[in-house]
Amino acid sequence: MNLKKPINSLNITQFLSAFADSAIIIIIAFMMKESLGTNDDHNPYIFLVETFFLFAYVLFAPFVGTFADRNAKSRVLFTGNTVKVIGILLLIIGFSPALSYGVIGLGAAIYGPAKYGILKELTTGNKELLDANGKLEGFTILAIILGTVVGGILAANPTIGKVFCLVVYCLSVLLAIRIPVKEGNKQLHYKKEALQFFQDLKFSFQNPRLGFTLVGSGAFWMISVVIKNALFLWIPLHLGIKSGFPLSLIIGMTAIGIVIGSLLAKKYTSVEKFYRANLYGFIVAGLAIIFPLIYGHNLFAQIIVCLVLLALGVFAGLFIIPLNATLQEEGSGTLGVGKTIAVQNFVDNLTMLFGTYTVYLLNSRYGFSVTTSLVLFAFIYLLFILYLSYKSKKWSQSSFGANSGVSK
Repeated sequence: MNLKKPINSLNITQFLSAFADSAIIIIIAFMMKESLGTNDDHNPYIFLVETFFLFAYVLFAPFVGTFADRNAKSRVLFTGNTVKVIGILLLIIGFSPALSYGVIGLGAAIYGPAKYGILKELTTGNKELLDANGKLEGFTILAIILGTVVGGILAANPTIGKVFCLVVYCLSVLLAIRIPVKEGNKQLHYKKEALQFFQDLKFSFQNPRLGFTLVGSGAFWMISVVIKNALFLWIPLHLGIKSGFPLSLIIGMTAIGIVIGSLLAKKYTSVEKFYRANLYGFIVAGLAIIFPLIYGHNLFAQIIVCLVLLALGVFAGLFIIPLNATLQEEGSGTLGVGKTIAVQNFVDNLTMLFGTYTVYLLNSRYGFSVTTSLVLFAFIYLLFILYLSYKSKKWSQSSFGANSGVSK
C-alpha cells in the first residue's frame, strides 16, 4: 500500500487506532479478573471500565463535531490519537484502568467525527467518496476482529500488552501527520453549535424515518456492548474457558457474523423497505435470549455457542445495515449527513452507556448473575423491536417516504 497517498495513510491510521482500542479493553478485562479475584459471575469491573469510555463520548458529543469542523481534520486525528497515548501511559504507570480507559474514550470521541469528515477532503465525487467510506469501514471491522484476538493473546502478559498498544497508538499518531492539512471553519462557535446539536436531536426523533432508525440503531448497540462485555464473565462460567486467546476467539465470532451479515445485506434488505429490518431484530432477540442458557464444559457446547454467536452476528448485520443506509439517505436531505451521524453517535453511545452501567449496578449492588443480566437485556432489546414492529404496522410505507410531512 502506497502511504504517500493521503487516503491510504488515513486507512492505516484508522486501522491502528481501532486495533489498539479493541486490544486494550481485552487486556484490561483480564487484568481486572486477576486483580479482583476468581468469582467471575460477580466481577463486573469490565462494565465500569466501559462506562467511563462511553461517558466521555456522551459528555463531549455536542462539542467534538464543532472541534473537528473548526480545525484541520488531520490535526484533529493527531490530537485524538495523542489523547489515547496519554490514556495508555496512565494505565502503564498504574492509574485506575477505568479512568485511563475514560481518557482513551475522550481521544476516541475527538477522533471520531474527523475520520469521516476528512474523507470528503481526500476524495473527488460521490463514487470515490462512497468507495473510500466502504474501505474505511472495512479497515475498522478488520481492526476490531484482529484487535480482539491479539488482545486475548497479549492478555497473558498485560505489561507487554500495554506497551504493545502504546506503540500501535504512537504509529497511528505518526501516520496522522502525513495527512494533508486543510484549515477548518473558525467562524463556528461551540456554544451556538452545541445548542443546535440538541435542536438536531429533537428534529431527528420528530422525523418518522430518522426516529425509527435511531431507535433501532440505539437498541442494536446497547445489546451489542452488553453481550461483548458480559461474555468475558459468562464464557469461563458456562464453557470453562479461562485463557485469553480461545476466549477472545469466541467473543470475535459475533463480529465475524456482523461482517457476513453486512455483505448479505445488499441481497436481502433494501433502503426502500428498511422498516422490515425489525424482522431480523426479532431473530437477534431470540438468539440473545437463548445463548446465555447454554451450559457445558465440553467441546460440543463450545461449538454450539460459537455457531449461535456467529448467527447472532449475521442477523445483527442484516438488521443494522439497512437502518444505517436509511439514516444517511434521510439525513442527507434534512440535517445533512454529518449532523445526522453526530446525532446517531450520541444516541448509540447513550444507549450503550445505559446498558453497561445498568449491568454494573445490577451485578455489583443487587447481586444479579451475568446470565440473568444477559437475558434481561435481551428482553429489553426485544421491547425496542416490538416498538419498531408496532411503528412499521402503524405507518404505511408512504409515511416513511419523502412526502412524510417533513420538509427536506
